Amino acid sequence: MNNAPFQNLVSQVNYLFARYEKINELTGDNFNVFRILKLESSEVRMHSAFLAELLNPNGSHGQKDIFLKLFIEKLCYKRNAFDTSHCNIIVEKYLGPRDEENATGGRLDICIRDRNDHFIVIENKIYAPDQPKQLERYHKEHPNGDLFYLTLDGSLPSESSKGFLVEGEDFKCLSYQDNILEWLEACRKEVAILPMVREAISHYINLIKHLTNQTTNQNMEQELTRLMIADLKAAFAIEGNLHGSLQQISDDFGITVEKAFNDLGLHCNYDVDFGRNYSGIWVWKEEWKYIRIGFQFQSKNHNMVYGLTINGDETWRKPMQISSDLMNELRSLPNNEKRNDGWWPWFNRMDEPYRDWNRYEAYNAIADGRMLEMLIEKTNKLLVMTEGIDL
Repeated sequence: MNNAPFQNLVSQVNYLFARYEKINELTGDNFNVFRILKLESSEVRMHSAFLAELLNPNGSHGQKDIFLKLFIEKLCYKRNAFDTSHCNIIVEKYLGPRDEENATGGRLDICIRDRNDHFIVIENKIYAPDQPKQLERYHKEHPNGDLFYLTLDGSLPSESSKGFLVEGEDFKCLSYQDNILEWLEACRKEVAILPMVREAISHYINLIKHLTNQTTNQNMEQELTRLMIADLKAAFAIEGNLHGSLQQISDDFGITVEKAFNDLGLHCNYDVDFGRNYSGIWVWKEEWKYIRIGFQFQSKNHNMVYGLTINGDETWRKPMQISSDLMNELRSLPNNEKRNDGWWPWFNRMDEPYRDWNRYEAYNAIADGRMLEMLIEKTNKLLVMTEGIDL
């Protein structure tokens, strides 16, 4: 097999990245306030909050309903006569607790209502997995409203979430990488002479491009596009083998991880599978009955969390029963996330570059040893925190 086309494309792309990396350092294009504050994967505190503020006619941007009108014009599909000048917007609108059948309750990520009871509802998914009957419940709440399922790449919701709903009729899929970026670019043009609002939108655009593996420099994007078009066969071949290559790197890394923890006198099960949600790495002591230390991806190879997770019952469909005293003791450990639950009484979200294994930075950390050092460091931290607790 002639590898010259592949080698030629790879070498040209590497040269392009190196050249623009120097340009970005000189121009400050690597600076992003949202990434510095580590908000890039926070659906509620970052993405829903920012989108809602832009869509709010009374938002601090001071542009009244300009951004909302653009959103409706470009993306809404029900063609309701939405009164953009008289509406309110709620982030995390509470519908009540979910019942046992998951038929009612939940929280609407973004809900916009005008004075004529027309609704726009956005279910915002950065990395969080679907909940049972989630879209069904939200459609039942506002059956005549525009219901959007927003993800990074525009993927469909799970069958368990959408149920009987029909895409294009009952709900519409949106992507950050295309739909939201196009809308944001239109918003930025409207505030070209307002530097504070313009630059805030620019930072958010660059954040979305970072999350969707797009280049933030337009000149670089154009050059990269020309390179790919010039050798399209090689580009398709590389793209088609990327997922398998990353999984192979992960599998090889798993051997190293399990040996490292075994050498420390700990059991370790490396069970990372990019084809499913909730895979991860599990570490425990021989004498532990109820708890393991977990490093888990919340969505395929995205959004890793770590912490103390309860073992499953006989079916592993729900956590085993533990005493309320032990549960409360674990939940009261310092620096716990507020959203701890029955599976994870204590957990934290992983920092970059370790959190998202769909990005080059994570594999660079695997290659130079930082990933393994991080896993051992977090494990030792949790071992010290739980010392004296009967796990």
